Amino acid sequence: MPVQMKAMKALLRRQPDNEILELAYLPVPCEVKRSQRKSLAVHVSHNHVEVRAPLRMTRTPVELFIKKHQRWIRKKLQEKQLKHAEKLTLAAGQQILYKAQEWELVIRNQGPSGVFLEPGQFCIQASGINESKAEKILTDWLKAKAKDYLPVRTQALAEYLGVDHKLKEVVFRKTRSKWGHCTSEGRIQFNWLIMLAPDGVIDYMICHEVCHLLHMNHSPAFWEAVASVCPDYKRYVGWLKANEHRLWY
Repeated sequence: MPVQMKAMKALLRRQPDNEILELAYLPVPCEVKRSQRKSLAVHVSHNHVEVRAPLRMTRTPVELFIKKHQRWIRKKLQEKQLKHAEKLTLAAGQQILYKAQEWELVIRNQGPSGVFLEPGQFCIQASGINESKAEKILTDWLKAKAKDYLPVRTQALAEYLGVDHKLKEVVFRKTRSKWGHCTSEGRIQFNWLIMLAPDGVIDYMICHEVCHLLHMNHSPAFWEAVASVCPDYKRYVGWLKANEHRLWY
């Protein structure tokens, strides 16, 4: 293909610059991103609204779409802002949610280094402690708890369901959004931050991923398998939806 033709095709494929809309009925600017898609969609974070639109769509239908959904967008902004304000911050005096209880976070500049639970207080301590060091201490503590608890429980449930031959290994990774993942090769991955959650929620996550060794989907058969070993799973799903933002740092 001639160089000129390649350059022209690349130019045609190139996406236009994003457009920022300042709309009186929204408290934050709205960014319009165009791409090779067929429909409009809106995504909301605590300080940002993004509308994804087809490449050739003009501004008028985009604005009509935003105006039609303005009430929903404002509601989502409020929800996201509240959750952002509740996000875990490793600073003295903040609240930390651990095992469904509120604890005062204490950062203590003394040895020995580690995490210590005292009445109403979640203490992270070390000599010469700072925010970075506190984060590492908490991370190491949660990882150790995860390695002690999750593989043993996962293996036991896999044996109970008769799928232990499919379970290859249990690994850990702090991901952006997932608490667990099961691959078709039988590798189960857990986010070690789940150790901040109540024990019932942790066991539900184990149950969820092990049941994927039976059904690699979220079909009715999968949820029946989950319910057979975790009858209250809907309550734990609800707890995660309501509180998971408070477990991330």
